[in-house]
Order: sequence, then structure tokens, then C-alpha cells
Amino acid sequence: MRRLIGVVIGVALGGAAWAQCDHPFYPVREGWVWSYRSSLDNSTYTIQTLEVKANGFIQRLTFPSFGFDSRWICDARGLTRPEFAQSGPSSMQMKFKTRKASGVLLPQNLRVGSSWSYSYEVSGVAQRGNQTIELEQSIITTSKVVGQESVSVPAGRFTALKVESTQTSRGTMKMGGRSSPMNLTVKSTSWYAPNVGLVKSQSEGVVIELVSLKR
Repeated sequence: MRRLIGVVIGVALGGAAWAQCDHPFYPVREGWVWSYRSSLDNSTYTIQTLEVKANGFIQRLTFPSFGFDSRWICDARGLTRPEFAQSGPSSMQMKFKTRKASGVLLPQNLRVGSSWSYSYEVSGVAQRGNQTIELEQSIITTSKVVGQESVSVPAGRFTALKVESTQTSRGTMKMGGRSSPMNLTVKSTSWYAPNVGLVKSQSEGVVIELVSLKR
């Protein structure tokens, strides 16, 4: 009987943990795995939720040739990442350090008309031969829910919120004693479905679609 009570309490506490972090358009459920396909090279990657606690969780991203973990924080405002997450080959060469983070990545009360922003100040260092490359950047992303649409992806058809975002990066790169500006603006569109999360995104001609969700 004591063992049974312990199991019940454990399940209840585990449920309470994800309930604190859960988001109506970005489910935070331990063990769930999202599979996505990118049109860039027709490859697939997965995102798995791990270690859900009352104030945060871990996401594990697994690509064909590399992977990494990303830490998230959840509070009354919504969901955010305290560290800048840079994926792709450059992230394997450049070591980034987040000096400052502000705003919220995904607000809790997401609805048509919602607008928000988040920003990072980061520095990075990489070694190329006998040269050291140093990077300093401020990255600001502003987003707004512009409507609701029906979206078809390999995982099915979903009624989703359409989010338009603009990411502006301003900074410098130093190499060989010379400094050059690194300024970039990227616009993207994402679709979030209730109880599913991100189902589609597109940016600079690259489309990412949800292939499956393993609950």
C-alpha cells in the first residue's frame, strides 16, 4: 500500500511539474518527440522534451550529423531560453556565450493580435588555423500573431496561429586585427497548432514541416 501511495504521489508531482510549464500552443510533456523535415536538404531532425520541472525543461535536438541540448525557463509570462541557441555547422566551430537575455520567446496568452519580442547579446570565439575569430552581436526578434489558418503538413492538417517574425542582428567580427560589421535582418513565418506546437515555419526560402509527433 505504501508503495502504491508513493507511485500515485510521484505521478501527481510529475503531472504538476509539466502543468506549471505547459503551453496551449507549445506542449511541454516529458518524453514527447517532434520530427521535422527541412526543405534545405530534405533531411529530418527531432526535438525531444526532457527533465520537465516546475520552472523549466530541457529540449534535445538531434540532427543527422550532430545534436545539442537547449535549456528553457517557464514562468507566468510564458516560455523562453536563457541562452542563445545557434544550430548548424557554425555552432560546432564557434563557441557562443550569452551575456544578456531579455523578453519572452513565446508568451503564455497567445492569440490573434499578440505581439512580443526577445533579445540576446552574445559573443563568440572560433579558431581557424592560427587565426582567432571574435564575434559580438545583439540579436532582437519581434513577433506578432497575424491570424489563424488551416495548414497541411506531412503530420496532417491543423488549424494554427500564424506568427510573423523579424530578427535583426547587429554586431562586428574581428579577425587578423581587422574588424568588420555583421548586420543581418531575417523575416520568418511560423504556424503553431493547439496541443501540438510548431507545425510549420518558413524563412529565406527554407520550409520546415512537422512529420510526426510521438506522445
